Amino acid sequence: NYAEFTVIAADEIAAMPESLDYVHAAAAPLVLITAWEGLYERARIRAGQDVLIHAGAGGVGHVAIQLASLRGVRVITTVGSEEKAELVKELGADEVILYREQDLVEAVNTLTDGRGADVVFDTVGGDVFKQSIEATAHYGDLVTLLDPGTDINWKEARNRNLRIGFELMLTPMLRDLPRARANHVDILNACASLIDAGQLNIHVSEVLSLDQAALAHQQIEEGHTTGKQVLSITA
Repeated sequence: NYAEFTVIAADEIAAMPESLDYVHAAAAPLVLITAWEGLYERARIRAGQDVLIHAGAGGVGHVAIQLASLRGVRVITTVGSEEKAELVKELGADEVILYREQDLVEAVNTLTDGRGADVVFDTVGGDVFKQSIEATAHYGDLVTLLDPGTDINWKEARNRNLRIGFELMLTPMLRDLPRARANHVDILNACASLIDAGQLNIHVSEVLSLDQAALAHQQIEEGHTTGKQVLSITA
């Protein structure tokens, strides 16, 4: 991904949205495919549901909020600061939980009259996944981008009759699945139409030069970023 040039098969490419510059177009594919597959294909969200999206101001989270809103759901999201809370509200979040100040499960249950969220989209993993089990409604969907690990209370998930889903947008590449690669192109084409129609935005918080790659990783790991960072070869 950090190469100046690369080679790719023509049928695995989608044209960039006409309304985006190269920086925003470069920031879009991974997060769009991840959020689209996780919400639309794994969780199969539908109008009227309560959908909890973790880390709503993050790379995947900020487009997940918008894609969820387009399906007519009530979007609940978690963020770490008031500044990020303002951003996610602008993106379409209906309810915001400040996870550093509020108990996640208690906050979700309060917002849903004790039921829990119909769908939980976990972009963080670890303890967040563990807590999400009790924040998911009975017969609900819990989709994660991460490996949950071994110390999980699967008994509670089973008693709630949860459907657990995993989302890894790299699977078509890792397992050489042409049909799934074609689906990614379809997703990007659909998202390009939404972007050009002004219904979907890519938030780029910072553009860094390639020699600042280590700094970019450090900031991401420390949770100091919003939206996407972009490394520019020419910056």
